[in-house]
Amino acid sequence: MASLWMMESFSSEQHFQSWLKEVSVKFSQLNDEQRNQTVDHIIKLSGTTQLHLLYNRLEQLVCLDFLKLLPPELREQLLLYLDPKTLMVCCCISRLWYHVISSSVKIWQNACRRYGFQINRDFLSSDGPYWKRFFIDMNYRRVQLRKGLCFDHHVYDRHLRKVTAVYYANGKLATASESKIIQLWDCETNVCLLTLRTYASVASIRFDQSWIIVSSYLGHLVSWDMVTGQRTVEYQRHVGAVFTFDYSKDLGVLVSGSSDTKIKFWSLKRGTLLTTLQEHTSWVLKVLLCSFPRLDNSDNRRHLMFSMDKSKVRVWAVSLGFVWKEPEGLYITSLYSIPLHMDGMNLFIPGLHFDNAFLYFVKQDPHLRGHSLLCKWNVRLGKMAREIRLNVKIKALLGIGKRYAAVVAHLNNFGSSNFFAFDMNNLDLVAVSNLPCSRPSTTDCSQLILGERDWLNGLDGKNDKGVLLAAGVEDNTVHIIKWLPRRPLFSDSNNS
Repeated sequence: MASLWMMESFSSEQHFQSWLKEVSVKFSQLNDEQRNQTVDHIIKLSGTTQLHLLYNRLEQLVCLDFLKLLPPELREQLLLYLDPKTLMVCCCISRLWYHVISSSVKIWQNACRRYGFQINRDFLSSDGPYWKRFFIDMNYRRVQLRKGLCFDHHVYDRHLRKVTAVYYANGKLATASESKIIQLWDCETNVCLLTLRTYASVASIRFDQSWIIVSSYLGHLVSWDMVTGQRTVEYQRHVGAVFTFDYSKDLGVLVSGSSDTKIKFWSLKRGTLLTTLQEHTSWVLKVLLCSFPRLDNSDNRRHLMFSMDKSKVRVWAVSLGFVWKEPEGLYITSLYSIPLHMDGMNLFIPGLHFDNAFLYFVKQDPHLRGHSLLCKWNVRLGKMAREIRLNVKIKALLGIGKRYAAVVAHLNNFGSSNFFAFDMNNLDLVAVSNLPCSRPSTTDCSQLILGERDWLNGLDGKNDKGVLLAAGVEDNTVHIIKWLPRRPLFSDSNNS
């Protein structure tokens, strides 16, 4: 009997499999609408057990966790394509997703780079959660910057007349005014360290650890010893206001540009005139003397000078011949010029910056009023590398870094905010602040100066401190904007 029952059961199973195969063949021959009707009919005929089975199968098919099926290498590679905001959302999908995303160093370092945060090469932790916390901490700072909540404002008000020039370096600020007074301030303590008097109103000012140098509207330049405050060298040969100057200790020269349309090179230590350039036909508004490594990585550095007037930028090669460590001759070669305007329109905007490869300057867009073009010029190739259109009218280009650009715009562009920084990769707004309105004291806006500049290469958790910006304003004061201390969301993220 048992044998007979098994034979009947086997025959029944065999008959069912044959029937199922026949139905499958006929089902595959149906169109989509007929298949849908068939499935719907089967669902209506199904009991509780069949519906439960169908529910479990649908969950596996519709909500298939593809991340769980991929090997670890592909998981990480796939997640690298997600933007940081999406990554944060994906951490909430499941425990597996949270663990995979949070434990990946590569994913969070990539997220930091997307938002312009610097990765400290001296602290390459292999702890994925550390880099996630670092990203969240820095992104919070980034959000606060965009709201203008990371800055504090101070005023230095010892000047009796309008402030005409400011300069910042190494935590100190030099200011000069029409009252013919020069002051040196410690920006950390807000204490005036040194006061000097000059014979003429100052047009531009610079200093380092050795001396303070100023140019005047009377056509001469003067330097003072930083320690003793004694006048050391005078440079007197211009017959017009000296709006701009720069110097190089490597070359031992100082270069100045004036409203007399001439550029003059001087011996930095002796004050003797070395040579005069007369290629400009209008006021020289900016000179910039730069050095950078040669292509062969030799110890000798190449020196370039950039000079700007209202219509063009000229590029010069500068070198010195030496005999017994003394300059034998100054060799200057005009390489080419870059036009700044079209159809006779004066489109000059203050600001000229060189990063050892590219020269940055701003032009007004001649076709769209109220728009500006940030130009990135390849100096070595002598051609435009990129033009970034900004939907604001720029007053001055203050600084350029590897990631961010800082500018001052006219107040009517952003209401109460006229200082802002933006990401040059995607033009996202990075930081905003309000600077009191003031008219330029010189054509090169020498009463405006950017403070610390490392943050323009990308925030790293340490470079967002000190002075952001200093400006001489119309009420005869100097307005200082400083970074507020960052309050980390995670205590260990400031070790980066």
